[in-house]
Amino acid sequence: MVSEDEVARMAFEKAAAIMLVLDAEGTIQRINDRGCAVLGYDRAELLGVDWFETVVPAASDVDLATVLEAVREDDAFDIHENVARTEDGEIRCIKWHVAGLRDDAGEVTHLLVSGSDVTEQAETERRLRRYEQTVESSTNLLAAVDQSYAYVLANRAYREFYGLDQGGLPGQTIQDALGSDQFKTIKPHIDRALAGELIEYGTTRSRADGTEREFDVRYFPLEDADGTIQGAVAALRDVTERTERERERQETRDTFQGLFHGINDAVFVHDFDGRFLAVNESARERLGYDEGELLGMTPWDIDAAEETGDISEAIETIRDEGELTFEAVHVTKSGERIPVEITSSLVTYFGEEAVLSVARDITDRKERERQLEREVDRLAEFAGVISHDLRNPLNVAQSRLTLAAEECDADHEHLAPIDRALGRMAAIIEDTLTLARQGETVGETEPVHVADVVGQCWDAVATGEATLEIVDEFTVRADRDRLQHVFENLFRNAVEHAGNEATIRIGRLASGFYLEDDGPGIDPDDRERVFEPGFTTQERGTGFGLTIVRQIAEAHGWSVTVTDAETGGARFSFSGVEIVE
Repeated sequence: MVSEDEVARMAFEKAAAIMLVLDAEGTIQRINDRGCAVLGYDRAELLGVDWFETVVPAASDVDLATVLEAVREDDAFDIHENVARTEDGEIRCIKWHVAGLRDDAGEVTHLLVSGSDVTEQAETERRLRRYEQTVESSTNLLAAVDQSYAYVLANRAYREFYGLDQGGLPGQTIQDALGSDQFKTIKPHIDRALAGELIEYGTTRSRADGTEREFDVRYFPLEDADGTIQGAVAALRDVTERTERERERQETRDTFQGLFHGINDAVFVHDFDGRFLAVNESARERLGYDEGELLGMTPWDIDAAEETGDISEAIETIRDEGELTFEAVHVTKSGERIPVEITSSLVTYFGEEAVLSVARDITDRKERERQLEREVDRLAEFAGVISHDLRNPLNVAQSRLTLAAEECDADHEHLAPIDRALGRMAAIIEDTLTLARQGETVGETEPVHVADVVGQCWDAVATGEATLEIVDEFTVRADRDRLQHVFENLFRNAVEHAGNEATIRIGRLASGFYLEDDGPGIDPDDRERVFEPGFTTQERGTGFGLTIVRQIAEAHGWSVTVTDAETGGARFSFSGVEIVE
């Protein structure tokens, strides 16, 4: 028959829990098989050693004194969780039950300790706490309901959005919390989740204050460990700002596409290898290729390189300097050659650096340039004819007149009219030569301070007692020499028509300048005719002065018109002028 002591010993040794006996100094007196297995020690390694120094980590807040104090009173015991260090250094979480063993005097001489390894349970609880903290602090709206649509949980974001009180929410139904209308809206989705489906959709929900937000919504089943559906979970992610950004980006893309394809010029986007990444409708229509064909091509395929130079050099210049404007000749699918002016710049295209090139058809401009060249050639030929074929006979006539005056009476009635006629012919020839020369393209333009030029012109022209008033000081970009001819002719015209005591004013306009006098003005019926070659109302005028003014203005790209001045005289207004600030 087994004795009671033997039964107790066997129960101690075979217990499923960790069992050990410590003396009052914390030395291990006995430890069972379970204790050795959990801690990873042989029994011999543990018997006789200090439990707290060997097994309990130094950072632990439970020591021998704490335990002895807890069991000092009769029938007192201590229950606590603490960590233990195994033989290989692993830290295990143990739930301990400690009771004091006393001598006849009632003093605690030993400690009977039993422990359960709760490491996995503790880890599960820590994970659960972290999960609860994550759910509670999430910016997404999270809630779970059971099969009866009663809330199991709802995080802070969900409660704040709907204005719900945390204390009274668990057990409350969706219908009670959000109202019947809202419940009717979301119930079909919850029912599908309760049936095991995953549901995703976008929707708009109203906050407690009435403001609306846009959400991506997911409903999915809430299952237990056996896979049985216990309820449904709702996760709502606020995408209001994202949706607005996407809407703005789409509007920007639509605007860009409208501009890209609506512009009359051909537009190309290509990488630094020349591969076309995008082309607009104008490019396709002008060149005769469809989009797929062009996107498989490069600038080399559409450019008449023998006429325009090295494309590779142009691309390198754009890469280095960021932009470039140059002329080229594009060849269409049918072989037609189209002169173009290309403005290229660096852009970011879907996150990559690329080249945006806008090609403007300059066929008409090139034709005008050729016409202008022909006109200039004709004018040069005309000027040569005047200079040689007219001046020579005139010089002979003037010389003969001088000899006649010497041989005859200087006051002979016929000599003076002949002299005046020859002088007028010389003036007409000089003005005609000037007009022909002004037809040439203006020279290099530069910032010209108008007051300086006007002063020089005023000194060079016979203005009698006339007065010059400069109303505004300003600078224009012009060919200085040509601009001098403009003011000299206008001064002569003003003095001839307004008289030697006229007042002439010069001032600035929004896009140009004006010159006006206080004379009788110009008849409205004659205001266009005054710019025609040969038109004059003066007996001694040649009729070319204002024609020269208009030609110089147009050569600069300006427009000139004549109207009434505030003082009643003539006012010449120049527009399209580049004012240099």
